[in-house]
Amino acid sequence: MNMTPAQTSAFQAGGGFLPQDSTLLFVGAALVLALIFAAWALGSGFRGWSKGGLDFEQLALLGLKLMLFFSVLSYFLLR
Repeated sequence: MNMTPAQTSAFQAGGGFLPQDSTLLFVGAALVLALIFAAWALGSGFRGWSKGGLDFEQLALLGLKLMLFFSVLSYFLLR
């Protein structure tokens, strides 16, 4: 739902920024958190692989799952 011009000006007067700026902030924060999670998961998977707890196929599947997760998240947040 779009805001009316009166609502947009009231939001800017009260907050000091446009509603689009807050949307950009929240989407950016969500994508940064997803990238941090992916880096942690890949690091944990690599440590498990190097110690023999995971085989290479499981590590590759983890990478594929993370790529799919980030792609779907980006699609829903950036459309």
